[in-house]
Amino acid sequence: MIEEILSILGIPLIAFAVSTWIPGIQRKIQARIQQRTGPSILTPGLWALFKFLAKKTEEPYSIMPRLYKTLPIVSFVAIWLILASTSITKIAVISNLIFIAGLLKVEEMAYVIMGSLASSVMGVRMPYVDECKGSNFLNTLKISLEQLGAVRAFKMITIGSFPFYVATLIPFIPHKSIYLANLVGNNFLFTLGGIFGAIAYFIGYIILTNDYPFSIMHTKADVIEGPTMEYSGRYRAIYLSVKELLMITLGSLFATLYLGIAPDVNNPITIVENFAVAFLFPILSSVVSAYTPVLTFRQVYPISLCTTIIAFVGVIFALLSI
Repeated sequence: MIEEILSILGIPLIAFAVSTWIPGIQRKIQARIQQRTGPSILTPGLWALFKFLAKKTEEPYSIMPRLYKTLPIVSFVAIWLILASTSITKIAVISNLIFIAGLLKVEEMAYVIMGSLASSVMGVRMPYVDECKGSNFLNTLKISLEQLGAVRAFKMITIGSFPFYVATLIPFIPHKSIYLANLVGNNFLFTLGGIFGAIAYFIGYIILTNDYPFSIMHTKADVIEGPTMEYSGRYRAIYLSVKELLMITLGSLFATLYLGIAPDVNNPITIVENFAVAFLFPILSSVVSAYTPVLTFRQVYPISLCTTIIAFVGVIFALLSI
């Protein structure tokens, strides 16, 4: 019982503490690539959490404010459970592909619900609809920035993130099982299926974390913060925690799936190795983000299609290895 408690609470807590350093490291890398100084490493992550916790929490303009304010907490718990599931692989009921994929969909779907519930005062889509007599836009549907962000979030769920889930499936195929326990100790990365799967997984990682160039859901150019624009104070702090924990959780999941390194409280070196691999993902993602602008769906769709093809090539090679 003590081992399970340490796995469920301790390892995700360590991951969360480490994750608060990630935004600062990413910003510093991007700044150096773009020949800027950049902020101090702790400012965008750790200190930002304390800053928002100390700020006044404004009541969101929402049709269901309580649900809207609860959604970041739901996302945080879902990500926490994903990380916990990789550390207690002996408990099959939660350490399996279906459980992990379901929780990831909960995290993704939360943004759609957020945008559907909120509509701030400044959230009228630009340019303003022309309601003058003779206008061609009299019957145009008005949509808030949050709602537009929700539409984009839904598109990313249905199209953009699909290759990530295929890449998550690939390591399970040779074992004919959906349980993480069968993957621990097995290095799948250095196989043909693992190489193609890893490529698809990394691109899907950037999509799921909503980083450049796949940050159209809350691009500053038009929708500002999109579905999360109404969060302030402690709810903004929770939202930032969600993204930080998600970045290290997806990297940690890769280490478990493709390298067979699951964080184990009985073997602390596995925790260090797992988090070391997990840390590589936000670093590589920051390099990609520094060189790329925000993509529109006209560019996202073909990239997602090509990445899905790469993922299915990995599926074929994984099937051939059975």
